[in-house]
Amino acid sequence: MEDYARAVLTLDDAQLELFVRDWVSNKLGAYVEVCRFSGAKDLGRDVVGFLTESKHEGDWENYQCKQYAKRLPTDTAICELGKILYYSWKGDFTPPSKYFFVAPKGLNRNLETLIFNPSKLKSAVVDEWDKYCRYKIIENGDIPLSDELRLVLERFNYSSVTRIALEDMLSDPAAKKVLFKYFGADPGMSPRGIVPPAILDSESEYIRQLVGVYAEKESVIINNHEELDAFPQCKKNLTLQRERFFDADAFKRYYRDNTDAEVIDGFEEDIYHGVVDVFETVHPNGMDKVQSVMTQAAAIQTSGATAKYARVPVKQGICHHFVNDGKFKWIS
Repeated sequence: MEDYARAVLTLDDAQLELFVRDWVSNKLGAYVEVCRFSGAKDLGRDVVGFLTESKHEGDWENYQCKQYAKRLPTDTAICELGKILYYSWKGDFTPPSKYFFVAPKGLNRNLETLIFNPSKLKSAVVDEWDKYCRYKIIENGDIPLSDELRLVLERFNYSSVTRIALEDMLSDPAAKKVLFKYFGADPGMSPRGIVPPAILDSESEYIRQLVGVYAEKESVIINNHEELDAFPQCKKNLTLQRERFFDADAFKRYYRDNTDAEVIDGFEEDIYHGVVDVFETVHPNGMDKVQSVMTQAAAIQTSGATAKYARVPVKQGICHHFVNDGKFKWIS
């Protein structure tokens, strides 16, 4: 993590905003939409997470990104907070429900004291408006503290202002995908799959075809997987194949969530090209085809970020995903 902390410190202002935008976007379920505002018309916003479809007319949270060579100074932070409250008073948006300072170098001691004491932060914004905000929000401008503006400043919930430490951001699971995108971070090993007791609709096609393979092997009619109780070896084999299927399913979901989509696409392409010739070979029966493909899949050396984490059951389980997707058929 320390290496990535140093890497984040090398980002410039725009890159930091993009990094934070991607990180916030990965916070699954937290926001209905995430937007980055930049340039002279950002009105004090950097990265915004909207909590409702009402966007700026409803609840929203602001991530103020500051890439400084030193700790974020008090005057800069107070001015930024004052700016966003000023434009909320002007009617451009509602005040943010939460306000985060994202400063990789951290905050100076005085600013941290203010943030951890909301009443003191409020006093700094309201009582010292002329010092921090009046002449700095608009270049060559003057924004005196009118009674109406003072009311907006006093009503704001200053306990909603906080800072996000670099180590907290980088340890957030939502940061894994961003660290991979920007710095090629190792995504780590995926969790093993959990096999549900009941057959799911999402696995029905490869299960149906395996039942056909077992029926051919036993030279009997087997209408569905529930009839496999009469054939213990076939039932045992089905249990094994389901373990492989759900290991592959967990693998795919983990790397889609923590890397680029191209990583899993490339992994599946490696498996497909590694087994397709064996699959298309004429086999004496369906069971021989399944076993031959499973043996071949186990031996494939995949490439890319997942290579060292692609366990044998995962590579074998991907073949069942191919059946589910219509690329392969275990039996016609």
